[in-house]
Amino acid sequence: MERYEPECVDGTLFLVADDDRVEVGAVDDVVAAVGGDTYSIEYDQKQRTQPWLDTDDGVLEIDVRETVTTLPHTEETVSELREYGMETERYGLPRRTVEFADRFVDVLERQGREDS
Repeated sequence: MERYEPECVDGTLFLVADDDRVEVGAVDDVVAAVGGDTYSIEYDQKQRTQPWLDTDDGVLEIDVRETVTTLPHTEETVSELREYGMETERYGLPRRTVEFADRFVDVLERQGREDS
């Protein structure tokens, strides 16, 4: 499965694989759609016993700006994002940007659930 790597050019986020490049939108707009520069994931008592989770209070703070510019995505995710245009708006932001932010939050939240 092909992975799309994030690339930031002049503050605009793209997902890139081989000769394919999809614009996601301004990184600032993605951060705004996620809800801010930091996103918190809370883990329950059982999840806190995992050795890879290095947190005392069960909360992991994610740097949204850093993560959206480093986290690769699947071909399926990019294909779904293509269905949304940059010219249409949702909440005053390009629809594709908002859909990307929603999927990004879903990825973060799956890390905090037992079934992930």
